[in-house]
Amino acid sequence: MPMNLIIQERRKALGLTQEQVAKYLNVSIPAVSKWESGATNPDISLLVPLARLLKTDLNTLLCFQEDISQQEIGYFCREINSLVQTSGIASGFQAAAEKLHEYPHNETLLHCLTFQLDGLLILSGLSEEEMDPYNTLLAKWYCKLAESSDSKIRNSADYMRVSRFIQKGDYDKAQEILDLMPDKEDFISSIADKRMLQINIYLGQGETEKAIKELQSALLTSLTKVQMLLCKMIDAELAADNMQTAKNIAEKTSQMAILFDLWEYNSFIAPLQIASAEKDADECIVLLRKILAAIRHPWDMSSSPLFYHIAKIAKTSDPKQMLPAILSEMESTDAAYAFLQDHTEFRELLSEYKALLDK
Repeated sequence: MPMNLIIQERRKALGLTQEQVAKYLNVSIPAVSKWESGATNPDISLLVPLARLLKTDLNTLLCFQEDISQQEIGYFCREINSLVQTSGIASGFQAAAEKLHEYPHNETLLHCLTFQLDGLLILSGLSEEEMDPYNTLLAKWYCKLAESSDSKIRNSADYMRVSRFIQKGDYDKAQEILDLMPDKEDFISSIADKRMLQINIYLGQGETEKAIKELQSALLTSLTKVQMLLCKMIDAELAADNMQTAKNIAEKTSQMAILFDLWEYNSFIAPLQIASAEKDADECIVLLRKILAAIRHPWDMSSSPLFYHIAKIAKTSDPKQMLPAILSEMESTDAAYAFLQDHTEFRELLSEYKALLDK
């Protein structure tokens, strides 16, 4: 953010008028107006008292810290991931907050850290009460991102805000934000068209490897979305007491995971939804055992003709991050598996995998 906007934003945030700033610095009101319009800059002798008046520092005022590169952001996000793994989620949030204080106006940094920490928090295995302070901070960051001039950042932030209000049961607020978002069909179709055009350019230029990578990446994105839609359809059919229809969809969902060489874990999710809805303890335990076993074995994308080209660059689920979250859900008395809490085999399964976390 350029100096003129920093001066203007800080002045307004503090409730100061241009006249008050001018009087404090012993300059004319038009001079302050020119600073804020970007026509001129303050004299060097005025920078320290101006920063003091605006309750900021010279680095921020002079934009010395606004030039963090995309490469540096990527490196720092990888550091955050490692820090959370070794020292816990609190350390990750603290490091992120310090970096954001260092670069307070870098929306790309804020966007990357907010989404990364949101995902890491979900996988942390913390209780809802323990997550509260972190969720409050994330909500604040999402609100800031929702005011971005970058439509991609703004739309992705609004998507998460809607999802979060839905989770809290605040459907009116969720609907209010959703109504202001771009029409989803137009938004999604435009992205798809652009991607296909890029693929056609690669093919026309003889860049077949780039075309294959782009196609495989597009396929993985689409399959992930289809799986989410199918699981949500099962939830909807179960809510409507259409058990047989839900079972039929669950079967197709499992078949799809196998047909398209997806991670073995994906083939057990839909059947578990059905078994849980039917309160079938034995089947639930069988499926949970398969899911936990699958989590310990990362997805080998390189062996699939559909994904071999993106095996090294695709973001796949980290078993070390997933296991604590799943065990925490299994242990919760409010979760879908609450009816299993007194089942001996279930408790043994839970103890077995909790022991693995301590190794």
